[in-house]
Amino acid sequence: MILIEIIGIFIIAMGSIILLNPKAARKMLVFWRKGNNIFLAGLIRIVIGIIFLGFAPRAKVPQVIFVLGILALLGGLLIFILGPEKVRTMLGWWDKKPDNLLRLISLVTLTFGILLIYAA
Repeated sequence: MILIEIIGIFIIAMGSIILLNPKAARKMLVFWRKGNNIFLAGLIRIVIGIIFLGFAPRAKVPQVIFVLGILALLGGLLIFILGPEKVRTMLGWWDKKPDNLLRLISLVTLTFGILLIYAA
């Protein structure tokens, strides 16, 4: 379960950074849009999904970890299915959003990280 908790802590850290400095989110968007980095994002999501699905039966709230695992796995696969240009377009859309919207999304990210640690 420690692996899921570490992932949760990382997600909380990312959400906190974006809440305090939305420009950090924009730098992340630029990174993921470069070259083949988008495929790395897809691979990371798939691996996280597999980890969640593997550890779900031993979690405090296995249903939550299972659902999050399915969502991560599908999100990763979707990146490969849509292709890099479509995903880059979507990332560009987020890059044009105002800082306050990025801060709002960071609160969702923080909540997700907290839920992950609780359910692990």
